[in-house]
Amino acid sequence: MTVFKGYLLMTRRKIYTLAVYIGIFIFVCVMIQASLGKMLPQEGFSAYRMKVAVIDRAGNAVSQALCGMIAEKHETVDVADDPQAIQDVLYYRDAEYVLILPEDLKERFADGRQAVERVTVPDSTMGFYVDQQVNTMLNQIRVGMAGGLSEEEACEEAARLAALPGNVTLYDRNGNAGQLPAHNYFFRYMPYGLLGSVIWTISLILMEFKRREIQRRMQSSAVPFRRLNLAAVCSFFLIGLAIWAVCVLAGVFLYGRNLLPDRNLGWYLLNSFVFMLVALSLGYLCGILSQGTAALNGFTNVVSLGLSFLGGIFVPVEMLGKVEMISQFLPTYWYAKINDMLGNYQTFAKEQLALLAQGLGIQLMFAAACLAVTLAIRRVQMQERDSSAA
Repeated sequence: MTVFKGYLLMTRRKIYTLAVYIGIFIFVCVMIQASLGKMLPQEGFSAYRMKVAVIDRAGNAVSQALCGMIAEKHETVDVADDPQAIQDVLYYRDAEYVLILPEDLKERFADGRQAVERVTVPDSTMGFYVDQQVNTMLNQIRVGMAGGLSEEEACEEAARLAALPGNVTLYDRNGNAGQLPAHNYFFRYMPYGLLGSVIWTISLILMEFKRREIQRRMQSSAVPFRRLNLAAVCSFFLIGLAIWAVCVLAGVFLYGRNLLPDRNLGWYLLNSFVFMLVALSLGYLCGILSQGTAALNGFTNVVSLGLSFLGGIFVPVEMLGKVEMISQFLPTYWYAKINDMLGNYQTFAKEQLALLAQGLGIQLMFAAACLAVTLAIRRVQMQERDSSAA
């Protein structure tokens, strides 16, 4: 009991460091959520509008119809009819697509050849979006003229058809109009805060207990090694539980209106709680291996940032590419995968429930493996101290 109280006393002395890490985590989450709120549409569906520059060298009915369609569906950009000006506007991303309507547009169109020219940003696939719209309108004009309409009448009919709105029905599978709820982003970045605060706090406490006078006092006591480890694990569990509770309460304070009615709230809490156990095991291991504040700072940054980047916390899982093969061995990968599922669905099929259980199980096994390795290293360290003291 004395050792257990000693760990808690050390925690009180490190409370300010703990508060700094949790504060940084909450600040990062709020800023990211604010930026995403500006980027994403709040409700309904809206077609993507590209920055398109149009150079009309033809000046006939077909080219005017194409210019009108582009102006209605996209954001038009003025550019001089000069190769250097076109390269500059694409290089600086002032435009993503440059549509050139040549002087012989009418002849090309009549002969069935490629009627227009286009220049896009290198390695960009968004140009196919505009290509499809241009080709669709040209085909509609061609069909109208084949049906007996004049060129002007066919262009007017094609423009009318292009202006018709599409019937879009959003499938609301997560109860949030098909978009990720705001609190999903909060829980997405929670591992970074848990890793940083838990590893730093626990490691600093363990470094205090590594002091020579404290080590000698513990070795001379009648408390067995198993009870010493049990006291450390229990005290660290309370510390981690307190940090996890503070993070969850911060989420309730910031997003309680949407978080509390969420049907997946229990899963969010369970996923973050299990990852808290992972952070505790990593913090225990880093504290055992650290020999000074400089080494501890390196451990904290490498582990928290490394797992966050490689595990899909800072970078979406679908963007990891070949790195995903390695990321599947990391607990942050499974945390992020579960968090993405919770944001996209409210009800789960049997296969999805199995994936949830698999992700939680892998995190628990990772935590157990880290704890076992830590206890083994600590036993070896204590045996070495005993032999050196003898």
